[in-house]
Formats: sequence, C-alpha cells, structure tokens
Amino acid sequence: MQNYTTLEIYSQAILIFFIGYFLLQGSMLFYMFTHNSLLNRNKTIKKLKKLAWDEFELLCMEFFSKQGWQVTGNEKKGADGGIDIWMHKRSLFQTKSAIVQCKRYEDSLVTIKVVREMYGLMHEHEVEWVYIVTTSRFTKECYKFIEDKNMILIDGNELIKQMKKL
Repeated sequence: MQNYTTLEIYSQAILIFFIGYFLLQGSMLFYMFTHNSLLNRNKTIKKLKKLAWDEFELLCMEFFSKQGWQVTGNEKKGADGGIDIWMHKRSLFQTKSAIVQCKRYEDSLVTIKVVREMYGLMHEHEVEWVYIVTTSRFTKECYKFIEDKNMILIDGNELIKQMKKL
C-alpha cells in the first residue's frame, strides 16, 4: 500500500473538486441550451412563423402560463375539436376558465368562421373566456363579432409585444 503525503491528498482533492465543478457547469449549460424557453427564442414574427404547429401551441401554453393561468394542452392527437389549450386561473374569490385556439399561419388571415366556432365552443364547454392566438392577423369581421363578448384576439404583432413584456 502506498502512503500519500498531505500535499498529494490536498492536490487530489482540489483536482476532484474542479473536475466536479466543471462537470456541473457543463451540465447546467447543456440544460439551459436544450431547455431554453420558446418565448425567449422566438421574439419576432419571422421566427414564430417558422415554428411547427405543435411548437406554436407549446409557445402559447408557456405564454399563458407566465400570465398566471394553469394551462393544459389538448390531449387528443389530430382533430382537437377547435380547442388547443384549456386554462384555469384561481384567485381568492373566483375561478376563471378559458379555452384557446392557436393558428400558426404564414400569411392567411384568421376568418370569422374560426371565431364563430370558438364562440360556440365557449358556450358548449361553459367557459368564461376564449382566446384566439395567431402568427398572422384577423379579418375585420372578427373584431366586429367579438364586441361585447368574452373573446380576445391576439394577432402576431400583439403577441410579440406581449411576449416582450413577460
């Protein structure tokens, strides 16, 4: 058995400490790189439009979650019945519920048909609010239709503006 001097033991301990430290830092850097927020990585319309539809839904879930909503993605794969996200927000005296439709469009406008369908789903599922979020824009008829209704339309420019505030 070999006897180690105190200096050798201290040297080995310091070496092990630095190896552990650099491994920890490396793993944290790897985690930050692979788990970077979709909101932080996509703060322009151009980047939003490059997302896949399911990535856009995840971005919207993160967006609403940062605003205090408890969000749940639609568990159905394929046709989701128009609802991409289910949301609840609890406060001391009340609970709000909402549904969200996410539309990742390149250039097409969201039409009144989508807005009417979501209005029907709001009543069918007895939720208080409807949000429709798009990377594009809405037709003028959409804005007229939602007057005096618990519906919020968020176009691409507004989404970017709100994302930067988070």
